[in-house]
Amino acid sequence: MRIRGYADGTPCWARLRTADPEAAAAFYAGVFGWRLDGEVFRRGDAVVAGLEAGPGAGWLTYFASDDIAALTGRVVDCGGTVVRPVSVGTRGSAALFRDPAGAEFGGWQRGTLAGAQIGVEPDTVCWSELVTGDEAGAECFYGKVFGWSAQTGVLAPERGYREWQGNGRVVAGLVPASGAEPARWRTTVEVLEVTAAVQRCLDLGGRVLQGPVDLLVGRYTRLVDPLGATFSVIELIPELRG
Repeated sequence: MRIRGYADGTPCWARLRTADPEAAAAFYAGVFGWRLDGEVFRRGDAVVAGLEAGPGAGWLTYFASDDIAALTGRVVDCGGTVVRPVSVGTRGSAALFRDPAGAEFGGWQRGTLAGAQIGVEPDTVCWSELVTGDEAGAECFYGKVFGWSAQTGVLAPERGYREWQGNGRVVAGLVPASGAEPARWRTTVEVLEVTAAVQRCLDLGGRVLQGPVDLLVGRYTRLVDPLGATFSVIELIPELRG
């Protein structure tokens, strides 16, 4: 489904940070059919995600902002830090932040690009969730920065899973960290069939971190690409497919 824009404070963009863009491009082409075009991944002619060359490996979630300068101010006022100040380009203005528990996330104010151009279909990013050991602190921080509140979630309420709500709609997930797991934002991609996606990942040098497990909304597993970036895939139940 084509997406024309995103409401303020909602996930709009996921960007992969990797030390080897060529290897990452080959992996995600094989798993999801994505094509690297400069600094973006495309599925067909539509932009689905971004890529940044640099040290380390991981997926970053960006949130739409109507005023990224004001967002930066709220992050700092609420105890977060600016990892990378606002940079302005033709596609949009971006900044990278870190919440008080250490989870990195981005802000994105649209220029020519609102964010991912397609969604609600296989091989597109469908969900973001925060993993943190300080849920109370996260509720305070994100509540003030984005106006969110945390409610009991439907994915795994018996495990303490909750959902962030903003402007009367669910925007993301909130997961209690296990043990010494670092705070982070996770990225999930919808797939047509989890078993096949897992096999493609393994064939291309990735590995399984968790699952597959059956949730109320579908079959889910967490994976790691050959360069160390973690991501998740989910095969939604028929009632939830776009």
